[in-house]
Amino acid sequence: MQTPGSSGGPTADALEEKARKWQAAQKSRYAQQRRFGHCVASKENLPAEHCRKVVRDRGDLSARKWRHDKRVYLGALKFVPHAVLHLLQALPPPWAQVRWVGVVYHITGAITFVESEPACRVIEPLYIAQWGSMWIAQRREKRDRRHFKRMRFPPFDDEEPPLDYADNLLDIDPLEAIQLELDEEEDSAVFDWFYDPEPLKRTKFVNGESYRKWRLPLPIMSTLYRLAGQLLSDLTDRNYFYLFESKSFFTAKALNMCIPGGPKFEPLYRDMDKADEDW
Repeated sequence: MQTPGSSGGPTADALEEKARKWQAAQKSRYAQQRRFGHCVASKENLPAEHCRKVVRDRGDLSARKWRHDKRVYLGALKFVPHAVLHLLQALPPPWAQVRWVGVVYHITGAITFVESEPACRVIEPLYIAQWGSMWIAQRREKRDRRHFKRMRFPPFDDEEPPLDYADNLLDIDPLEAIQLELDEEEDSAVFDWFYDPEPLKRTKFVNGESYRKWRLPLPIMSTLYRLAGQLLSDLTDRNYFYLFESKSFFTAKALNMCIPGGPKFEPLYRDMDKADEDW
């Protein structure tokens, strides 16, 4: 039996180097997150106060200590539309009182993204019924003037600093959610889940979290149709919407024709004879 370092066997340094490489390879292989062969270190969630402090400390960028971060702020401007889009998708609907979301922010406070799912990811008939019920409820709210107040414009002056969330909004209780009072007997098919944050998510009526496919029984569909009546059209004649039908426009353009009252397209192939053109 040969010992490490003897003739014909690996030395202790070689064994240690081999063990170190093996340990590094296994650590990279079995890491928690692995994307396209690159090991991404997992990050713990930080409290909301950390993000607020980053934004509050950089409210005034005229100080000299922030002069090196201005390049980062200019580079983050092209991502502002994407950040605004995620913010609008995460806004709670009127029937939800509050909604807590997670955010991803840059350490310099240059940009912040909402990483939560959109607030209104539901199936189409339920979405129309929820906003149809809001049509009635909002008219009542506007009549009673509970949540509606007149604004002065412009709401903010150009030189006015942004309001701090912790000082002005954190201690204020949110307003009550605007919900239409449903009848337990007449609306019994949707009474228990109509205003839930993720309705029908773990039921047999939808395929799962994506809400791509759905199959609802007749009582639920009839109730949703009645609640959505404020937003649905009473016209059943499809010819009434002939100026808003894309397939008709595609066919007219392919045939070099013009629908009466509709737009006139540039022909795909110009006719040699001017007399063959329509209108």
